[in-house]
Amino acid sequence: MTVKQYKNKYKVPLTKKDSLSFRVIHGDTMVQVSDFMRPKGNSVPYEYKDSTFLKYYEKVAFNHKKGVISDNTVMKYWKDDVKIFFSKSVAKKTKNDLMKFAEEISSQVDSLNIYEVNKVEDSNYIIYYFGDYEYESNLMNFKRSSNYQYWNGNNQIYKSAIKLDNEMYFNETLRLYELKKYFIQNLGYFNLIDDFKCESYFSNCYSSNKKLTPLDLELIKYHYSYGICKGTNLKTFQEQHQKAKETLEETGNKTMFFHPL
Repeated sequence: MTVKQYKNKYKVPLTKKDSLSFRVIHGDTMVQVSDFMRPKGNSVPYEYKDSTFLKYYEKVAFNHKKGVISDNTVMKYWKDDVKIFFSKSVAKKTKNDLMKFAEEISSQVDSLNIYEVNKVEDSNYIIYYFGDYEYESNLMNFKRSSNYQYWNGNNQIYKSAIKLDNEMYFNETLRLYELKKYFIQNLGYFNLIDDFKCESYFSNCYSSNKKLTPLDLELIKYHYSYGICKGTNLKTFQEQHQKAKETLEETGNKTMFFHPL
């Protein structure tokens, strides 16, 4: 960490021995932190991505209010397991097909675990239809299908709900399509964009042939990769990438990102 960060965090004075390990990176003097001072957690090497991929990711992951780009917009993600409860109105086949879709994603994405629970009190993700018990009060007065999410001060999502208009979507094919669309968006606070073909789940256009494209999956995998800091705003995200890329080019070494437990 920087010398300034060290002095703010620790009361142990720096010694001449400490100064032997000083390194200067981008004008900041860095000091090596002793193991006994370091909090529990994991250090993960920077995950390089090219500018084209990052352009798409920033549009998807940083959901700007009313489409107005802001450096203060933050990414949001699930830290805990996603535990889904379905109301009794959801047909068994629709429920099974959605869970297969969810498991297809979670099996390929590190640190994202998704499974079904049988009791609503054990869940943090509820899927229900119009006419069911109102599981989510913030959706009570909505006249059409919608979803609602909660997150904490670290931008970690901890609760989500989907309420589907089962009369507008009058057959199981249409219902499954809508549930998959909302489900993908709720894996972050994701935004649909115009840059992709309609078959992509991140595309902002209708298609009856939506599928999980390789780029869709890569965007989700990257969102849950710890090769960059999580829950940051757009400005911090871009600055971290810039510094990590410069370090990689100048030294050949990857910056390590520490994530406390």
